[in-house]
Amino acid sequence: MFIKSILGIGALVAALTFAPQPDDLTGIKCVVKGKRAAVASTAVQYKDGKVYLCCGSCAEAFKKDVELADKAKFTVKANHQLVLTGQYVQKGCPFSGGAVDENLSSTVGGVEVGFCCADCQAKIDGLETIEEKVALLFSDSSFNKAFGLKETKIDLTGVKCMMMPAKDVVADQVVQYKEGKVFFCCGKCAKNFAKDHESFAVKANQQLVATGQFAQTACPISGGDVDDEQASEVDGVTVKFCCHRCKGKVDAAEGDKKSELVFGRRFDKAFAKQ
Repeated sequence: MFIKSILGIGALVAALTFAPQPDDLTGIKCVVKGKRAAVASTAVQYKDGKVYLCCGSCAEAFKKDVELADKAKFTVKANHQLVLTGQYVQKGCPFSGGAVDENLSSTVGGVEVGFCCADCQAKIDGLETIEEKVALLFSDSSFNKAFGLKETKIDLTGVKCMMMPAKDVVADQVVQYKEGKVFFCCGKCAKNFAKDHESFAVKANQQLVATGQFAQTACPISGGDVDDEQASEVDGVTVKFCCHRCKGKVDAAEGDKKSELVFGRRFDKAFAKQ
């Protein structure tokens, strides 16, 4: 594997995975209006990652464009942004798909890219303009051969199966859920969850937070900004609230009701994918 971004994005971490979000959008431009800065609050899901835009109208324009498939205008810029933001990393030569030679690389659009041989490198270096180079390298054909989703570690230490709480989860019993992954102790538990997500949504949501795949963004009761001093532990997770009233409502709840208040129907307004 080989890639070094001019923006200082780190190398691949081999582990259980979920798509990361960029820590810094400095220098990242909207893929629709290329001169405007992209903002973290305006993002569209794309190829298991996120594409960042400058405003809501551009986000809608991008969504419609993606539906055009082969006729889409913004996919090259979107693929390029996935690499610039560190969500995707290089895993092979963009032309052959084979292993790259770390001594053969070229900088294209802020990304240093490796090639398998001098002939493949010449395909990029032989083009005159940066626009031509970016269009070739980040077209779907080249991008899909060369780049893959960056992997980020999920720590399963101490995580218990939601079906059988006395048992630890294992890495190879996993089900995709809400842009993340939930883990189980055995194949039977994983199959039961896959058949009926809704019945186990509260516990699944809690596990997404406990494993670091989702993080709190707002008070789970009001949806407002949180106060660091207003915090309680709920099902093994530290949860913050906007005020003592919201905290008190959860603290006063008994049994499963406490977890339901935080990780139930209010979950999506209080937690988001990392």
